[in-house]
Amino acid sequence: MLGKLVQNLAKRGCITIDKRASLFELADLLSTKKIGAVVIVDENKKPIGIVSERDIVRHLHKSNEQFSEKSVSDIMSTKLITCGLSYSSSELMELMTKHKVRHIPIVNNGKLIGMVTIGDVVNRLIEIYETETEHLKKYINS
Repeated sequence: MLGKLVQNLAKRGCITIDKRASLFELADLLSTKKIGAVVIVDENKKPIGIVSERDIVRHLHKSNEQFSEKSVSDIMSTKLITCGLSYSSSELMELMTKHKVRHIPIVNNGKLIGMVTIGDVVNRLIEIYETETEHLKKYINS
Protein backbone atom coordinates (compact mmCIF):
# COMPACT_ATOMS: atom_id res chain seq x y z
CA MET A 1 0.00 0.00 0.00
CA LEU A 2 3.01 2.31 0.40
CA GLY A 3 3.09 5.03 -2.19
CA LYS A 4 -0.25 4.09 -3.73
CA LEU A 5 -1.70 7.55 -3.09
CA VAL A 6 1.28 9.33 -4.60
CA GLN A 7 1.40 7.01 -7.61
CA ASN A 8 -2.28 7.70 -8.31
CA LEU A 9 -1.85 11.45 -7.88
CA ALA A 10 1.14 11.47 -10.23
CA LYS A 11 -1.21 10.29 -12.99
CA ARG A 12 -3.15 13.55 -12.90
CA GLY A 13 -0.01 15.59 -13.59
CA CYS A 14 0.95 18.98 -12.22
CA ILE A 15 -0.03 22.47 -13.25
CA THR A 16 2.94 24.81 -13.62
CA ILE A 17 3.65 28.39 -14.55
CA ASP A 18 6.76 30.09 -15.90
CA LYS A 19 8.86 32.11 -13.46
CA ARG A 20 8.45 35.22 -15.65
CA ALA A 21 4.64 35.15 -15.52
CA SER A 22 2.88 38.08 -13.90
CA LEU A 23 1.01 37.82 -10.63
CA PHE A 24 -2.18 38.49 -12.58
CA GLU A 25 -1.46 35.41 -14.72
CA LEU A 26 -0.76 33.42 -11.57
CA ALA A 27 -3.98 34.53 -9.87
CA ASP A 28 -5.95 33.75 -13.03
CA LEU A 29 -4.43 30.26 -13.24
CA LEU A 30 -5.17 29.49 -9.59
CA SER A 31 -8.74 30.72 -9.98
CA THR A 32 -9.44 29.04 -13.33
CA LYS A 33 -8.02 25.67 -12.29
CA LYS A 34 -9.47 25.95 -8.76
CA ILE A 35 -6.14 25.08 -7.14
CA GLY A 36 -4.33 26.48 -4.12
CA ALA A 37 -0.75 26.39 -5.34
CA VAL A 38 1.28 26.09 -8.50
CA VAL A 39 4.83 24.95 -9.17
CA ILE A 40 7.10 27.50 -10.82
CA VAL A 41 9.33 26.26 -13.63
CA ASP A 42 12.28 27.70 -15.51
CA GLU A 43 12.84 27.77 -19.28
CA ASN A 44 13.70 24.05 -19.22
CA LYS A 45 10.52 23.14 -17.30
CA LYS A 46 12.61 22.38 -14.21
CA PRO A 47 10.78 23.07 -10.92
CA ILE A 48 12.41 26.01 -9.15
CA GLY A 49 9.75 27.17 -6.71
CA ILE A 50 6.16 27.15 -5.57
CA VAL A 51 3.54 29.83 -4.95
CA SER A 52 0.34 29.38 -3.00
CA GLU A 53 -2.70 31.59 -2.51
CA ARG A 54 -1.31 32.40 0.91
CA ASP A 55 1.91 33.70 -0.64
CA ILE A 56 -0.11 36.14 -2.75
CA VAL A 57 -2.07 37.36 0.28
CA ARG A 58 1.13 37.79 2.33
CA HIS A 59 2.71 39.75 -0.51
CA LEU A 60 -0.31 42.02 -0.87
CA HIS A 61 -0.39 42.60 2.87
CA LYS A 62 3.23 43.68 3.26
CA SER A 63 4.11 45.22 -0.11
CA ASN A 64 3.59 48.80 -1.18
CA GLU A 65 4.47 47.92 -4.77
CA GLN A 66 1.85 47.52 -7.43
CA PHE A 67 0.58 43.98 -7.89
CA SER A 68 0.92 44.39 -11.66
CA GLU A 69 4.63 45.19 -11.39
CA LYS A 70 5.58 41.88 -9.82
CA SER A 71 6.34 38.54 -11.42
CA VAL A 72 5.87 35.08 -10.00
CA SER A 73 9.60 34.79 -9.28
CA ASP A 74 9.37 37.82 -6.97
CA ILE A 75 7.13 36.04 -4.45
CA MET A 76 7.76 32.33 -4.99
CA SER A 77 9.25 30.12 -2.32
CA THR A 78 12.45 28.57 -3.63
CA LYS A 79 12.67 26.03 -0.83
CA LEU A 80 10.82 23.20 -2.53
CA ILE A 81 9.68 20.38 -0.27
CA THR A 82 9.12 17.41 -2.58
CA CYS A 83 8.25 13.75 -2.31
CA GLY A 84 8.89 10.65 -4.38
CA LEU A 85 6.53 7.96 -5.61
CA SER A 86 7.08 5.70 -2.59
CA TYR A 87 5.87 8.12 0.10
CA SER A 88 3.02 6.90 2.29
CA SER A 89 0.11 9.02 3.50
CA SER A 90 1.60 9.11 6.99
CA GLU A 91 4.98 10.24 5.69
CA LEU A 92 3.30 12.97 3.65
CA MET A 93 1.32 14.20 6.64
CA GLU A 94 4.51 14.28 8.71
CA LEU A 95 6.34 16.20 5.98
CA MET A 96 3.51 18.71 5.60
CA THR A 97 3.27 19.23 9.35
CA LYS A 98 7.02 19.58 9.84
CA HIS A 99 7.43 22.16 7.07
CA LYS A 100 4.01 23.80 7.51
CA VAL A 101 3.03 23.33 3.86
CA ARG A 102 -0.20 22.20 2.22
CA HIS A 103 1.17 21.26 -1.20
CA ILE A 104 4.05 18.94 -2.04
CA PRO A 105 5.26 18.46 -5.61
CA ILE A 106 5.91 14.85 -6.65
CA VAL A 107 9.32 14.41 -8.27
CA ASN A 108 10.65 11.24 -9.87
CA ASN A 109 14.18 11.06 -11.29
CA GLY A 110 14.43 14.84 -11.14
CA LYS A 111 11.22 15.31 -13.15
CA LEU A 112 8.09 17.00 -11.82
CA ILE A 113 5.18 14.58 -12.25
CA GLY A 114 2.42 15.67 -9.88
CA MET A 115 1.26 17.42 -6.74
CA VAL A 116 -0.04 16.18 -3.39
CA THR A 117 -2.35 18.43 -1.39
CA ILE A 118 -3.30 18.27 2.26
CA GLY A 119 -6.82 17.37 1.15
CA ASP A 120 -5.50 14.37 -0.78
CA VAL A 121 -3.66 13.12 2.29
CA VAL A 122 -6.54 13.68 4.71
CA ASN A 123 -8.98 11.91 2.38
CA ARG A 124 -6.61 8.94 2.06
CA LEU A 125 -6.09 8.71 5.82
CA ILE A 126 -9.87 8.79 6.35
CA GLU A 127 -10.23 5.91 3.84
CA ILE A 128 -7.58 3.92 5.71
CA TYR A 129 -9.24 4.50 9.09
CA GLU A 130 -12.68 3.61 7.74
CA THR A 131 -11.33 0.36 6.28
CA GLU A 132 -9.58 -0.51 9.53
CA THR A 133 -12.77 0.24 11.48
CA GLU A 134 -14.79 -2.06 9.20
CA HIS A 135 -12.25 -4.86 9.62
CA LEU A 136 -12.32 -4.46 13.41
CA LYS A 137 -16.14 -4.53 13.44
CA LYS A 138 -16.17 -7.70 11.35
CA TYR A 139 -13.56 -9.29 13.60
CA ILE A 140 -15.47 -8.40 16.78
CA ASN A 141 -18.77 -9.62 15.36
CA SER A 142 -17.39 -12.92 14.08
